[in-house]
Amino acid sequence: MSMIKGFHHLTAGVSGAQEDVDFYVSLLGQSLVKKTVLLDGEDPIYHLYYGNAGGDPGTLVTSFPFRQKGVKARPGSGQVRVINYSVPRGALEFWRERFAARSVAYEPDMTERFGERRQRFCHPCGIEFDLVETDHDARPPCTSAGIPADVAIRGVHSITLSLREVAESILFMTEALEFRHVGTSGPYHRFETHTGGPGMVVEFLHEPERLQGSSIYGEGTIHHVAFAVDSVAQQMVLKDRFMAMGYIDISESVNRNYFRSMYFKMPGGVIFEAATTDIGFAIDEEPGHFGEEFQLPPWLRERKDELLGRLEPIAV
Repeated sequence: MSMIKGFHHLTAGVSGAQEDVDFYVSLLGQSLVKKTVLLDGEDPIYHLYYGNAGGDPGTLVTSFPFRQKGVKARPGSGQVRVINYSVPRGALEFWRERFAARSVAYEPDMTERFGERRQRFCHPCGIEFDLVETDHDARPPCTSAGIPADVAIRGVHSITLSLREVAESILFMTEALEFRHVGTSGPYHRFETHTGGPGMVVEFLHEPERLQGSSIYGEGTIHHVAFAVDSVAQQMVLKDRFMAMGYIDISESVNRNYFRSMYFKMPGGVIFEAATTDIGFAIDEEPGHFGEEFQLPPWLRERKDELLGRLEPIAV
């Protein structure tokens, strides 16, 4: 049985912190699960976590607001192109009306792929999202004022990767990560974990003419996707497997305070991560109070006032 338990989180470089909070919390009904900082580099950049109220893996999308630093990333192939959220069947009409009322950019026509209706819309920084209808998502609804349970987002349904070449990436997904290749639809390939279902699906979009995108932290791209594993021991099993196959572009296990991360690139260039589920968000805030206060890991807590003073104030 595969060690991959589905998604843990996705991380994007966005523009302003407040407009990001407004997008996820006010528009989409997500909870702000954690306010902390990017742990790489010296410049203080928020790391904002959104998901369901419990901060469950597979519901999480996180942001680095890079407008204050002025760094823009280049969208292209070799990246996660679309984040797909799961909603109940029949919910898309509600969301189209909500997007129109709030002047959110969205595609005028819905689409259907792999038997699922979809609605494309965009983050203010241009990152693409789809809402995907399904009857098979039992995760708690992300309700809020004006978003009833019968139309509410359940979590990440799937991701869509933009790839110039797909053959070796198909082998990587099936042999290295042990996903099942369950279907094709035109330029799309669909992969699922052994269980399948929302939160367990990866799509390839074969775009041979699309230029390679950048891998840096910066505004306007999805930097990486993290898959959930139980522990560092499982990360090391995966690392040994990748190395034995010749995939040697792999990081050490890095302490991210709420989990440990091991990063690697799949053949098509997309940055993947294996994130552990053995720590969690309750180490510095009680469940039911996630995201209420600005949090830092132990090695940065003495700099709290300094870092907050250099960050854009945000309100939920």
